[in-house]
Amino acid sequence: MGPNMSNDDGLQFCPNCGQRITADDDFCPNCGYNLQEYRQESQTPEPNQPAPVTNSQKPVSRTKKKVRTKQQKRRRRETLLVVFAAILAIGSITYGEYYYSKASTLKRAVTAVKNNQSDLHDYFYTTDPNLKLTNATLQPLTKYFNQNPDKLLSFKTQLSGVGTFDNQKFSYQKDGQKFLIFPNWNIKVKPVYVTLTVNKKNAQIKENTTKIAVSNTTHFSKKIGPLVPGSYQLSSSANLNGHKLTNANTYHLNSNRTIPLTLKTVSFKVSGPAGTHVKINSKDQGKIGSSGVMAFKDFPWTQEMKVQGIFQNGKTSISSEPHVVSGSSDDHDISLVFKGQVSYDDADTLFTNLSEAMTSYSQSGDLDDATDDDGDDMSSFFVGGESSPYFGQFRHMGKSYYENDNLDGIDVSATVDSIKLSSENSSDVTYDMKYRFDTGGHYHIQVFRYTANVVKNSDDDNPVEIKSISTQYQKISDYDKAY
Repeated sequence: MGPNMSNDDGLQFCPNCGQRITADDDFCPNCGYNLQEYRQESQTPEPNQPAPVTNSQKPVSRTKKKVRTKQQKRRRRETLLVVFAAILAIGSITYGEYYYSKASTLKRAVTAVKNNQSDLHDYFYTTDPNLKLTNATLQPLTKYFNQNPDKLLSFKTQLSGVGTFDNQKFSYQKDGQKFLIFPNWNIKVKPVYVTLTVNKKNAQIKENTTKIAVSNTTHFSKKIGPLVPGSYQLSSSANLNGHKLTNANTYHLNSNRTIPLTLKTVSFKVSGPAGTHVKINSKDQGKIGSSGVMAFKDFPWTQEMKVQGIFQNGKTSISSEPHVVSGSSDDHDISLVFKGQVSYDDADTLFTNLSEAMTSYSQSGDLDDATDDDGDDMSSFFVGGESSPYFGQFRHMGKSYYENDNLDGIDVSATVDSIKLSSENSSDVTYDMKYRFDTGGHYHIQVFRYTANVVKNSDDDNPVEIKSISTQYQKISDYDKAY
């Protein structure tokens, strides 16, 4: 064994075979490798070489950090600002193209009109130097759309499509540019000029509550304008024989024309269902009484004077067709026309024909015989024909009468009791149906009262049909009668 080796040489395993060794081993006890010689060679430094590093960790290689100069930092900031500005510019242009597009601008304009916004006038322009467009001068247009909501939809649809609206008084056009790059879409207004006439001296002419003029002759005329097309309240008034006479009405002005504000009276009668409210130029004049007639004497006449009836059936309001009263003569007779109103004659014919068909069917038991005197099938009196459940009820009832051995025959007849308007398209007809049963020695007679909902149709042979029959009915009489 050689001299002892200190433990500070760091050698713990044989460099030849890897066997664990101690500092005192000169040779590997496993393979005989000369450890003493290995140690000496390892500890002898080579010329011009630094002493061996005792630290087991490898030295860390550090890369020198690159330091940017102030100029480089400034250039980088400038580049970022340019990129950001370019992104902002592209985004602004893209949004501007959408915001100022034809469709988007029209949508905002319609909203401004609908809500009467403070920026309403910004969406309109005119080439008439005498017309200044402000929210105040545009009020007749917003009033017109408030009174006719369906027209606002037409306003948007027509401007978006053909580009014009209301007798070409409004047109949707480009009017210059916004910020030099975007199209400036606006609604061009072509104003109207109107001439008002009155037939009495010292008559006041007003637009809404503003006095326009006082007539100085019996053939007075006054031209007004330019006006934005829309709804205007125009009136004339004067004292005649101690009574103040007024001609006031709302006009839709969309063309250059003359409007006579003639001061005169007319007398007329209005007939319609009892309880109907009569409106003249949208003002309620009261209800028609039980007589079915409402008389008006020396009523102030207006141009385009309209009479309309409003019938209330529960929560349902039913309007008649408007009737224009002419100023050419007095003593007019106006019959209010409701689309769903069934006349007494049509209702009487319907239930008479139904009774005839029911009588024929009950006597023969053959559905082919279920016709009226004109040969019309019983099913034709019902909406839906043979598929109607109410026709099915009559068919079942007629068949059971025929098959009843206790009956020698049956006769059915009907009488209309009353008619009440029930909806825009129908009326409720209350009728009595009389059944006379031949029991082979005497007649057994029963009368029942029913209510049927009857609608109009375009068939000239059967102008009305039964839509439904109420399940509630009333027995009017039940008695026997000798032959």
